[in-house]
Amino acid sequence: MLKSLETIPLLGQLLLAFNSMTRHYPAWQVAAGSVFMSSIILRIRHLLLDDVSPLAKLKKIVFGLARDIPMVANQIKEAVDKTSADLEKSMIKMPADWKVSHALPQKRMATTELTGLLENLSQWQKVGDRVDEGKVSGTIYTGGPDFAEYTKLMNKSASLFQWSNPLHPGVFPGVRQMEAEVVKMTLALFNGGVKNCGVVTSGGTESIIMALKAYRDHGIAVRGITKPNIVLPRTAHPAFDKGCQYFGISMRKVHEDEETREADYKAMAAAADSNTIAFVGSVPQYPHGSVDNIKELAKISKKFGAGLHVDCCLGSFLVPFMRLAGFDFPEFDFRVNGVTSISCDTHKYGLAPKGTSVLMYSSTNYRKYQYSVFPDWPGGIYGTPSVAGSRSGSVIASTWAALMHHGVEGYVDNCKSIVTVARKIATGIQNIPGLKLVCDSRVSVVAWTSDVFDINRLVTGIVEEKGWDLNVLQFPSAMHIAVTMAHINEGIAEKFVSDLAECTAVVMQNPSLKVHGSAALYGMTQAIPDRSIIEDVVKVYIDTMTKVVELPAEEAKVLDA
Repeated sequence: MLKSLETIPLLGQLLLAFNSMTRHYPAWQVAAGSVFMSSIILRIRHLLLDDVSPLAKLKKIVFGLARDIPMVANQIKEAVDKTSADLEKSMIKMPADWKVSHALPQKRMATTELTGLLENLSQWQKVGDRVDEGKVSGTIYTGGPDFAEYTKLMNKSASLFQWSNPLHPGVFPGVRQMEAEVVKMTLALFNGGVKNCGVVTSGGTESIIMALKAYRDHGIAVRGITKPNIVLPRTAHPAFDKGCQYFGISMRKVHEDEETREADYKAMAAAADSNTIAFVGSVPQYPHGSVDNIKELAKISKKFGAGLHVDCCLGSFLVPFMRLAGFDFPEFDFRVNGVTSISCDTHKYGLAPKGTSVLMYSSTNYRKYQYSVFPDWPGGIYGTPSVAGSRSGSVIASTWAALMHHGVEGYVDNCKSIVTVARKIATGIQNIPGLKLVCDSRVSVVAWTSDVFDINRLVTGIVEEKGWDLNVLQFPSAMHIAVTMAHINEGIAEKFVSDLAECTAVVMQNPSLKVHGSAALYGMTQAIPDRSIIEDVVKVYIDTMTKVVELPAEEAKVLDA
């Protein structure tokens, strides 16, 4: 006698039901239908488990289709072309008597003539003036009363090693020694021990990219991972996006806490899985200046057997000195069990020339996966520690000189001055009606927004009219200033707060007014759901950076001939 359905396992019941439904169909139709349904189920599963949300995918598909409509495509092209023309007008500027070089000169140029041209360009950019005025956010991190003398020191150190290349340590042993010492000195600041190691790179982006390569290759070789991913807050630097784009690593971005703007470590833990090769935290993060909770992230990374990269590129030579300078600050470096790599830009608050950074590891077990080694090349066995082959020894020499010149004493003094000014600015902003801080200013970055008016309206006043070079943020709309040595001169912080208060007061006279002019671009870009349009605009911007003015017709004919 057949068992009753109640006694048959669920799988058996499903099989009976399936057989009953398909008994009238030929076997080939049943097989074809099964394949079709399996394909649909796999697509749905992929959609649900993919790093990109279904809503985001749907938006991308809808707006992608809309861009194929001729009328829409023409409107987008017109808008991008207008942006391109505006960018050319604003970016491509030359001295009145400047003669553009479209090709090599036919004859050698005399040293005196060439020096004159270089000095003309140097005076035209007026970097020194802007730094002295303290009107530049970040960008040039040195400054203050000793700026001119310090620049001479950097120029001297670079000139002595102008033609050196660390790719050839046998020819340039001095550069090799300085590079090794830069790594060791930086490791000591971040409480690295005997097992810790590191490399010098060209900047924070390369440091982050190389860390991702190391984690990916380590995950493949040691853990057998085939679909690597990293988990990070959306406030993490775009260099992580770039590295994942280069190396085929999936990104799982998590929204930060809306109050503190710190990484939501609980949400990051929920986003991780067995394919997670690394977690990311920032000390501090660039947009708002908050400091992610590295101790909690370290616990999570250990639980998943993954790495934890701490991005200190911006904090660089400030955050290791916070406690010595008298400021309360959490542990974030190699003292935290679970931190496996740290990036630190020596060319920011280390006050070295662009571009150098140091990437540090908890052990050689990770660093060796960063290397690229090619033993079978006919030209000989070839290997490099990072992306570059040949590198400039002069930049390494200047970095070494910067670290030796300032020492612990100098960097502690710098830290105390910069953080004090940042907190003075933060306090001043809190007292301006209509403005509020995005979050607590922990180190050097101060970010503010408004619940009363569109913060982008301030661009016209504080940036275009008052001349302060600030950073405009999105999601949410805000602005920030990254305090540097250029801001510590007496009266600069007070002048900035005064100008900001004056510009805010003008906006507050009619807070509901819509943003207009060039400032409207900042708000508009955030409202566009199809981010590929923004990508088009950014590509135009990058194109314009390397563009020269077109040749007059008469000159073009001469060149063609």
